[in-house]
Amino acid sequence: MYEIYINDRLLVLLSEAELSNYQTDSSTLVMPYMGIKKNLFQFMDILEKSNRFSNVVLFSKDLKQLYEDICSLLLIIPAGGGIIKNLDNKILMIFRKGFWDLPKGKLDPQEKFKDAALRECQEETGLQNLSLDGKFEMTLHFFRDKSYTRCLKKTKWYLMSYQGVAPPIPQIEEDIEGIGWFGLQDALQLRPMHLSILNLLKNYKLKSEI
Repeated sequence: MYEIYINDRLLVLLSEAELSNYQTDSSTLVMPYMGIKKNLFQFMDILEKSNRFSNVVLFSKDLKQLYEDICSLLLIIPAGGGIIKNLDNKILMIFRKGFWDLPKGKLDPQEKFKDAALRECQEETGLQNLSLDGKFEMTLHFFRDKSYTRCLKKTKWYLMSYQGVAPPIPQIEEDIEGIGWFGLQDALQLRPMHLSILNLLKNYKLKSEI
């Protein structure tokens, strides 16, 4: 399964086997993918330009091909980000462009995802000597760039630790207006927050409880 966030709604790609276990409601459009790539634009447009459906589900016998066909239509933007935990078990949240968020950023040329995640987290928070604890999840986010090109940001998220005591410093030039440490339950209550970040934190909570 792949979930692509478009305007805080989801374009969900499923295999036929996964479809029977996926819960839908009257606000979800469920359609088979017939292998015609140009038709994928109409499903992206439904979520980008209309409020008719909250989610769109596409299913196919060949899920990998469906995902590759979507990617072939979009400009792929690789990025890395982190969920940073301190000695008090609190996580770092930033406030950017009117939303609570997690530190992240685009890869430099030839840069690896994990290296970009560490670099961006250090730059955006002012925290040095972050420890990389492991991979977490990947999010897919559709957006339009300044030239109105359809883009897909592929962000790989990593778990990180901060053992220091120096306070975080927001990177103003990256439009970060606020920054702070929050208990996980408090972080989940912060608003406004994009659905992709909220779901990331919910999954982090679930995995932390295992």
